[in-house]
Amino acid sequence: MATAHVAVANTLTVPGTADPLLAGGGTDIYGGDPANTDSTPNQSPVFAGSVTAGTTINWSATGTTGNDPSQVGTSPNGDGTPVGFTATIIGGSLAYSPAGFTAPINSLIGVFTGSGSADVFYMGTSGSVTVPAGATGLFLGSMDEYQWNNNVGSFNVNVSGVPDGGMTISLLGGALVGVGALRRKLSL
Repeated sequence: MATAHVAVANTLTVPGTADPLLAGGGTDIYGGDPANTDSTPNQSPVFAGSVTAGTTINWSATGTTGNDPSQVGTSPNGDGTPVGFTATIIGGSLAYSPAGFTAPINSLIGVFTGSGSADVFYMGTSGSVTVPAGATGLFLGSMDEYQWNNNVGSFNVNVSGVPDGGMTISLLGGALVGVGALRRKLSL
């Protein structure tokens, strides 16, 4: 029996403190300074849902985030200054080194996870992406180099094309219960 996934639109709040490097759990630290340490669950990225390779994810985002408490914040496109990650990940379950990844600071970014690896990508205010082979989950965060724990603001992100996150299982389970009841009734 084939299972159909129902694509729904999810509206998610992604705080500026959502550290995409923590999509696999663990801690990240910069320069050995405890003030520059982020960890789950406080700085966890936002789980957007389970994904299926080859499907298309669409999004639109509003709001602002800032990488410093004194900032007013910038849109999901960021402020135009490209930065890379400089934090060191400790104890996470994902085997990835996003050292070559850059995006505008304070921008909205996504992380596809699956099979012990991760693909980080720039999202901005709107767009679409095809889910890569091996990906099973999508996480959202804000772009910073290190120390998300002092970031401010949030993005409101409408994501569509992500399977319903359990609705399919519920519908399938309900259908099977109905078939079982019909069988019992017919055998009487």
